[in-house]
Amino acid sequence: MLGKRFIAALFLLFAAAPALAERDFKINGTAFSQTEILDARGTASLSGEPAILVTVSEKARAKLQSLSAAVLGKAITATLDGRTLNGPVVRDPIADGMIELTGFADFSESEAVAERISGKPPLPDSLEE
Repeated sequence: MLGKRFIAALFLLFAAAPALAERDFKINGTAFSQTEILDARGTASLSGEPAILVTVSEKARAKLQSLSAAVLGKAITATLDGRTLNGPVVRDPIADGMIELTGFADFSESEAVAERISGKPPLPDSLEE
């Protein structure tokens, strides 16, 4: 029979695991579940700074397009567990389902935050990986 200390330690281990913990990701105040996030990956912005490219699922594209259309000429704001993430200034509604978030100290931070957003490692760049 398993001891109470072992079970308590096991519980704490799994409760502290980031992939298993609930997360709160919103774009302009609207929640996006992990099932609505197709991919999120740490990458470099056009200026070479650490960034995250978030790709939403086909079903969530309309939601992102509607949210972005409502803020034309303004920046989109994303939040993760209450932390503000910098989004782009919207010139046109986002129809392709992809949004870039910036403002990270380094690439390891952007990769860790990306995995927290999606709940999984990024998809491979090709089928050969």
